[in-house]
Amino acid sequence: QVEEICQQVVQDDLEITAQVMPLNEAQALDGVRAVFGEVYPDPVRVVQIGTDTSIEFCGGTHMSRTSEAQQFVLVEETAVAKGVRRITAVTGDVAAQAQAAGQAQQAKIEEAESWDPNETPDLDKKAGGLRKELDDDAFLSAPLKAELRARIDAIQKKAVEYKKQQLAGRVDRVLNELEAKIIEEQANNDSDNKVMVLPVDIGADSKASQKVIKLVQKLAPGMAFMGISEEEEGSGGKVLAFALVPDALVESIKADAWVRKALEGCGGRGGGKPNSAQGQAKECTAEQLEQLIKDAAAFAETALLQES
Repeated sequence: QVEEICQQVVQDDLEITAQVMPLNEAQALDGVRAVFGEVYPDPVRVVQIGTDTSIEFCGGTHMSRTSEAQQFVLVEETAVAKGVRRITAVTGDVAAQAQAAGQAQQAKIEEAESWDPNETPDLDKKAGGLRKELDDDAFLSAPLKAELRARIDAIQKKAVEYKKQQLAGRVDRVLNELEAKIIEEQANNDSDNKVMVLPVDIGADSKASQKVIKLVQKLAPGMAFMGISEEEEGSGGKVLAFALVPDALVESIKADAWVRKALEGCGGRGGGKPNSAQGQAKECTAEQLEQLIKDAAAFAETALLQES
C-alpha cells in the first residue's frame, strides 16, 4: 500500500516547495513531520509536497515536482525496533530496472501456474527453482516479491497434492498385487517359501510401507518379507528398504541386519529391531537396485540354511 500511495503521488506531478524558517515556527506548522529524537538546526528547512500530501523537516529533497522521480519502487522493509519499520525505496532509472525485473519474474510464475502436474512430474522442483531465483533477486519490489512467493507456494502445494493422489493410487495397486501374489503362492502349496523379497512401487513413503507390512502380517504371518521401493522409478535416486521378520524366524534372520546388508551395495544405512526395520540409500542405479534385490534374497536364504 505504501508503494501504491507513493507511486500515485509521483504520477500526480505535485509541486514541491521548500523554505527555511525559525525552528519554533516550523514545529508549530499543522501536520509537520520530523524524526523523533532528531536534533534540527535553527532555522530549519521545511519541504512541502502538494498542498496536503506531506510537510516535513528535510535537508535533502532537490526536486521541484514529484514527477521528476519517474517511478517509485519499495525494495526492502526491515524491523528497526518494536513497532518501527524501515523501508528502502528507489526512484528514476533504478526503479524502472526493478519494475522490469519484477515483470520478468511475474511472467515466469504465470507460465508455471499453467503447468499441468500430470505433464510436469518435477513441478515441485521447478517451483522450488523459481522460489530460489526470486529470493536471489534482491532488487525487486518488496510487495510484488511477497505476492509472487505466495503464488509459488500455491504451485508447490498443487504439486504436492497431485503427488499424494498419485502415491495413494500406487499404494492401492501395490497392495492388490501383493495380496494376489501371496494368495497365488499359498494356492500353489508354496507354504515352504518362508522368504519374499519384492520390489514395491510406493515411493519412499514409510507410512505406505507400514500398510504393506500389515497386509503381509495378515496374509502370511509366518513369512519374512522385504519390500524395496524407489522414490521415483528408474531415477537412480533414493531407495527405501523395509523388512518384517516373524518371531519364528527371528533367530535366523534379524530384520535390522537384513536391511543393512541389502542397502550395503548402494551405500545406504538402516536400523530397527530384529522383527522390523527399515533404511534408505540416497542413490541407487538400476544395476545396483537389481543387485540389491539379489543380495537381500541371498542373505535371507543363506541365514535360513545355516539355521537348519
